[in-house]
Amino acid sequence: MAQLNKRKCKTCSEVFQKRAPLDMFCSPTCAIEYKKKSSNPSKQKPIKQFSDKRKKRNAAYLEARKIFLFEDKNKFCPVLAELFNRKEYATEIHHTNGRENDRLNDREFWIAVSREGHQWIHANPKLAREKGWLI
Repeated sequence: MAQLNKRKCKTCSEVFQKRAPLDMFCSPTCAIEYKKKSSNPSKQKPIKQFSDKRKKRNAAYLEARKIFLFEDKNKFCPVLAELFNRKEYATEIHHTNGRENDRLNDREFWIAVSREGHQWIHANPKLAREKGWLI
């Protein structure tokens, strides 16, 4: 009968006296060691930054953006020209109607602006709407 209360430790294989029916380890240290060895951190896939559909739209956007910025009418920033009478090269595209879904590549709502002009539009939304730079 005494043999029933004895068990082999799952970590160190030492025979020990069970205190509870489901005891599997001779000591808390062995339990911790067993948990360390057996616990595999789950290798979850990271969440995609962009869907496959959005990746295609972004690739098309990058090509269209280059072409748009090199057109003669889009060389200079209209924001700085109108507000501060300065001529500065346009380096970015401002989307007057947002960039969600198909609007990302809708050239009807694009304005070629400089970094400073782009910052001004977003810092002054009320005036930018009056000028037609935001919808």
